[in-house]
Amino acid sequence: DERHHNQHHALKVVDGVRRNVSWALVLSGVCVLAVSLLTPSTRNRINGTISLHAEYEEAGSFHSPFRFNALKPSSYKSSSSSKYTKVQTLSFQIYTGGAPAFVVDESTGEEERNHECEGLHSYGRPETSEKLQCYLGLEDTAEDVKRRLTIMQDAVEEAYTISSKDDSTLKIFLAPEFFFRGVNGAFGFLSEEEEDKKDGGCSDICQVLRGLEMLVADKRFEDWLFLFGTVIASEVLDDDGNRVDDDDGFDYQFYNFAPLYKGFDPAKSKRIGKNFIVPKRYVSNADFLSPVRDLTNRSMVMELLEDKNHNHTDDQTVMNSHANGEHMYDNEMWAQYKDELSSLGYNMIEYGWFYMDGISFSVEICLDHLVHRALMTHMADAVTGSKTLIPSSSSSSSAVRGHAADRVEWVGMPRRMAQISLVSSAGMDVDVSSLALADGGHMFLQDGLTGNVEPHSTYGQDDCKPNEYEFFGGSQCVKRTAVISATDVSSLA
Repeated sequence: DERHHNQHHALKVVDGVRRNVSWALVLSGVCVLAVSLLTPSTRNRINGTISLHAEYEEAGSFHSPFRFNALKPSSYKSSSSSKYTKVQTLSFQIYTGGAPAFVVDESTGEEERNHECEGLHSYGRPETSEKLQCYLGLEDTAEDVKRRLTIMQDAVEEAYTISSKDDSTLKIFLAPEFFFRGVNGAFGFLSEEEEDKKDGGCSDICQVLRGLEMLVADKRFEDWLFLFGTVIASEVLDDDGNRVDDDDGFDYQFYNFAPLYKGFDPAKSKRIGKNFIVPKRYVSNADFLSPVRDLTNRSMVMELLEDKNHNHTDDQTVMNSHANGEHMYDNEMWAQYKDELSSLGYNMIEYGWFYMDGISFSVEICLDHLVHRALMTHMADAVTGSKTLIPSSSSSSSAVRGHAADRVEWVGMPRRMAQISLVSSAGMDVDVSSLALADGGHMFLQDGLTGNVEPHSTYGQDDCKPNEYEFFGGSQCVKRTAVISATDVSSLA
């Protein structure tokens, strides 16, 4: 898409000419949304509505014109009843794609070199375009991670400033895919020897997770759920698929995963059931650039490089796994790391489903949504005997009837699908055919490529989908309404 290559506000974490970070917090859909979550004591509100415009206009914080029906209760018989009666999403709008190598000067209309890419050796070409791009970041990856964490912290603080302070409202902070990726297209896993040399024995990826853990450990965020975009990581493998220390052929294992956290008060909680990893399953043709060394015609790139003697042995840009025939991330490696993650206090959301404080969620990353991963998992579980187990986390503030606080159970899938669905993406819109929502459920999507598109929807304009809605814009919210009658069955968004 042409608009993806003429963005002037790409993710920037560098000083000097690349320091003009452009980001904005938007309110998901416009998009601070308060949705009533139905609890047993509020069933008489199922046909009621809540006007956010009226609720928040007096305070002068939010001006949302949306009205929403109450969500129906989850079918899972949880030992805890959710204390939350509303949910508010706060979406972080920031461009996370590659920066175009050339941009058009708005004053002259002429094409010129993009100063954001100058001095970098991370040029490549996306599969979806002939135009060159570059990954942005710092050569010092530790400093790169620090800058990205600072930007994320600033966004969270801004979100807190404008958020509801009602403790019966679950606040959801949602960031786009690719936020945490290094100048070479991915942060690399280090060998044990290399990690020992790092400060505190903590690699770049470790520093990302540690920084996010510290960010959410704050009394202010007890009623917050954070989906911090995704982390792109890689490690070098030998011919047998084993991890090696020396890079001699650009044979990589790739990871694209979302760190998901529930905020907590460190004075009252021990972080049990607060940290989660959401692996992405499918590799998109937009996930990576094809690096210089893999391009047939490199003359244009060589002109851009400051080092005219640049060659592939100096180029640490990761390969484009999709272009090399790898269309799935190897989640078997995640299975091998599962016990290690558990020892570090993380639970893996393997199937895209989880419960948090009695609320049923699905969560997907970009292409996983388009290929119906959450929906297909739910359907497959139903036809195979409903044996799939997913994590269910409850916190001290939602535990009742004397049950222990702060715990994780492994429970069955929600029979009526998700009350809330989350999507972190870069180049994706809500797809009606992929919805895995209960009646009255809501999906919130935050995209990293389409922030310049005003949120809107159309109906029946696509000849291939004459009876469907289509959604556009960086921050999207969709509500499902299902109707069954003697003559018709419909599930509208």
